[in-house]
Amino acid sequence: MPLTRTYLCGLAAAAYITTCLVVAAVRWFHMCQPYNRDPKYYYPGRPFVTCSWLGALTLLPYLLDPESPDAWFLVRLYFLPVTLYHFVLILFSYFGSVMQWKRWMWPTLISGVPVILALLAALILAIIPGNQTGGAKEYNYIFYILGVLISCVCLVSTIVILIWAKRFNEDDFSNPADFPVTQARKWMAIILINTILCWTAAIMDSPAILAILQLLISASCVIFVITALHPNRNRPVEELTEPVAAEAIEEEQHLYHRALSNKRKEEMMAAIRTIVEEREAYLEPHLTLQDVAQRTGYNRTYISGLIKTEFGGFFNYINHLRLNHVDAYIKENPDASVGEAAEASGFGSRQAYYTIRKRLEA
Repeated sequence: MPLTRTYLCGLAAAAYITTCLVVAAVRWFHMCQPYNRDPKYYYPGRPFVTCSWLGALTLLPYLLDPESPDAWFLVRLYFLPVTLYHFVLILFSYFGSVMQWKRWMWPTLISGVPVILALLAALILAIIPGNQTGGAKEYNYIFYILGVLISCVCLVSTIVILIWAKRFNEDDFSNPADFPVTQARKWMAIILINTILCWTAAIMDSPAILAILQLLISASCVIFVITALHPNRNRPVEELTEPVAAEAIEEEQHLYHRALSNKRKEEMMAAIRTIVEEREAYLEPHLTLQDVAQRTGYNRTYISGLIKTEFGGFFNYINHLRLNHVDAYIKENPDASVGEAAEASGFGSRQAYYTIRKRLEA
């Protein structure tokens, strides 16, 4: 490899490693106030995110000797299966507070065992002086097999999380902004772009192209940490309640139909209407199903089942009331703007009002 190209490859690796270390430090040490009072809720997955970026230290052998075949195999392995597995781990750990992390934790961790073992083996080979086995065909087979497997796992992960995010948002929250659905979509875009870059580097098998892609991936790392600096949970700190695991939602309908008599349902419906409609709890932008259950004094599972049966779900119930309130507000205040009416009716913003109206009236 020409000296200039070797220098540029080493420089790109140094830039990438430095970026990852900075991202790891920022992710671990920086938390906005007052959200640092409850980092588990507002900054979930911090240990996994930090450890993922610290994994870039395994590229030091390539930084020190870009011409080594073993170091080249190490860096190729890192930028395909290992990087994609990092995405899987970050996604499940971050959204794990509401996305069945306990159920998926071990499958997620186990799926990465072959990747981690392969990375450690490649690291050892790259460190051993005089070893030059990184170009063996068997190594390439391992590289591509792991790349395909982890790419499939990453794809499934993104699809599952998007589905769960939408479902949990509508089942438990009245305001879409209370769950980081927008954050999930941003991260999916970043992951998609990085997946394309990683596979491009793998297929081209060129140090020069990888150097360029390393710089692009470094930029995506910076974008990633910027999007995660401020917590994407809009629930005020003073109103914070423990999030409910998604697996609990799956059991609600079954328990509800099995346990309640018609008389009991009527009593609960009266309590719900009193809290939500008569006392106008629906005007609270961050109202959750858990809030309604606590104020009525009934079990959350039963409240959820009843609202689902009678109103089509908590999200639909609360936002239909809000939409009616907007219409009434504008009628009583002809000079009021749509944004003013929306915020007075419990919507987080005018855009949230338009989005929800379009969804519910479709």
